[in-house]
Amino acid sequence: MRGKVLLVGDSLEVKLLRDTLKDRKVEVLWFSKKEFNKDFLIQKLIDVVVFELSYEETSKPEIVNEFLGVGYFYLIFLAEKAELEKAVEFIKRGAHDFKLLSTPIEILEKVILYGLEERKVFWEEEVFLTQNPRMFQILKMLEEVAQSKVPVLLVGESGTGKELLAKFIHFKSSRRKGPYIAINCAALPETLLESELFGYEKGAFSGANFRKKGKIELADGGTLLLDEITEMNFNLQSKLLRVLQEGEVDKLGGYHPVKVDVRIVSTTNKDIEKEVTEGRFRKDLYYRINVITVKIPPLRERKEDIEFLSKYFLEKFSELYKKEIDDFSSSAWHFLRTYEFPGNVRELKNMIERAVITTKSRFIEVENLIDPFSFESASGTKVDKIESKNEKFEEEELKIKPLFELEKEAILKALKLCQGNKSKAAELLGITVRTLRNKLKLYQEQGILKI
Repeated sequence: MRGKVLLVGDSLEVKLLRDTLKDRKVEVLWFSKKEFNKDFLIQKLIDVVVFELSYEETSKPEIVNEFLGVGYFYLIFLAEKAELEKAVEFIKRGAHDFKLLSTPIEILEKVILYGLEERKVFWEEEVFLTQNPRMFQILKMLEEVAQSKVPVLLVGESGTGKELLAKFIHFKSSRRKGPYIAINCAALPETLLESELFGYEKGAFSGANFRKKGKIELADGGTLLLDEITEMNFNLQSKLLRVLQEGEVDKLGGYHPVKVDVRIVSTTNKDIEKEVTEGRFRKDLYYRINVITVKIPPLRERKEDIEFLSKYFLEKFSELYKKEIDDFSSSAWHFLRTYEFPGNVRELKNMIERAVITTKSRFIEVENLIDPFSFESASGTKVDKIESKNEKFEEEELKIKPLFELEKEAILKALKLCQGNKSKAAELLGITVRTLRNKLKLYQEQGILKI
């Protein structure tokens, strides 16, 4: 899939461009100026927009804001003639390019294909998609921030897409050709995290039979993502502070520090200011990593994204599993629009993948969306009774499944056996530390467990 290009214009040049792109097997949508409505961009997943301006419109660079207000895509403007100063203003406001219609068709084609390649970064595996105006503003700000070297702190609940935004920053920066290295600070015990981050020299400790570069050194010239940085202990926090202050890393067993040029992006799902106030996170390090702080809104505060992302995941997984599915039933849509999604976009994605796999009809029903092993939602809210035949919803309290109780008992037993060590307990249970922490947090919020 090469992506979708939207062409808007009436000139022969635009129509020729349309035919040329189709010959290159690019999916092209074309509208005349009279037919086009910007609301179309809200409904479709478009990668590149090419818009032909009249001469009068070339003196109105605020048109850029109208486009960026309804979607996030690679934006190119074409015009028969334009003043240089006005064309530059379009670029400054956020357009990616401005070309004259007299530009050779080969060059216009290359500009569009380049835009598709840029967008391809986000389509290869995971995509940060949104129709939320607040998220549009965040993406635009991060694109500007990416041009600098300043540290960025991304704050938000699990599943909101913090890691995707970290990648977005990297690939939008001048460091895009450098390494992108990520490390989960919550997934590794203290001693292992130190050696993974800072590396070690041969003979630094028993078993160190060779010299190893740490993640910080490996990220030299690129970007380092410190996922869940608030899980890092005080000793490592002070060592990381030196990296940020001096631009050098001290290896375990090393005699001399190693100079590094690294862009640090950190994430956390905790209230980091509270962590600082209560003495669990260094204040000086906090001030270093939060030069730019971005708070990612949860999915429940981005209602317009629920329907948008549901359609995207349905299309993606239908193609992946070779299923012919037309849509969600009206009761399934009701469920999706009213559910709180405590697991955010990650939960929505998993829910729809499961639905696509389990459905046997051309419409997704509510029973396909709900986890068959537990009818109680992850937030503890009661799920409505399913009547898929006549697509009605009747509220009914459902008892907690025995599986839920067994899960809780297994977690508590593992913590007891491991003397409260969450990393060891997670390993014993065969789950990640993050999953374990989320489960414990959930039990606290529900009043089921006091920790």
